[in-house]
Amino acid sequence: MASKSPNMFLAFQITDPDLIKNLRNAHFNCVVKDHRLKDFINPLETAHVTLGVFRVEIDRLEEAKKVIKEAFEANLEEMKPEGMISFKGLGMFGRTVLFAKPNTGIDYLNRVNGIFKAALAAHDFDVMDKSYNPHITLFQVKGASQNELKEIPRECFQDMEDQEFGSQKVEEIQFLSMYKKKDESGYYYCEDSYKV
Repeated sequence: MASKSPNMFLAFQITDPDLIKNLRNAHFNCVVKDHRLKDFINPLETAHVTLGVFRVEIDRLEEAKKVIKEAFEANLEEMKPEGMISFKGLGMFGRTVLFAKPNTGIDYLNRVNGIFKAALAAHDFDVMDKSYNPHITLFQVKGASQNELKEIPRECFQDMEDQEFGSQKVEEIQFLSMYKKKDESGYYYCEDSYKV
């Protein structure tokens, strides 16, 4: 049976003011080089690092919350980061997604992803288990657009490929909905959260 698309994810929010300022500068520097990119900015109000993507049918939402909470509480020490997660350099998925890459805390991110993935799979939730690649999305070219941009031109970001963007302290992990109405600040609807 073909699996349905994901509708939930686990993440931590990007809130550090210096990191956000530097990500905003990256947006600006790319758009200055190609104005068509302005239509594909990933808004920083939604900036986050995903820790897992999965599908939950509405009648299993409470069960999913319980599974995540129990996995979190059973692995409290593993959930504590060794320090800040810092971001340096840019990467791409194909030619249509441009992102900032973490350069510290990667072991931590992989560990947390593995814990939640195993807990959800053990309870027969549909986990999207492509290889995990933590990142902060900056631009995403999708859908037919008026400006006919099909991919992100490399020359728009070449001079920033090794740039240091800053760091984020992970204070809580959030259980977020992809499709519910965003909150007043423009961030994803939060079903539940777990203080680390």
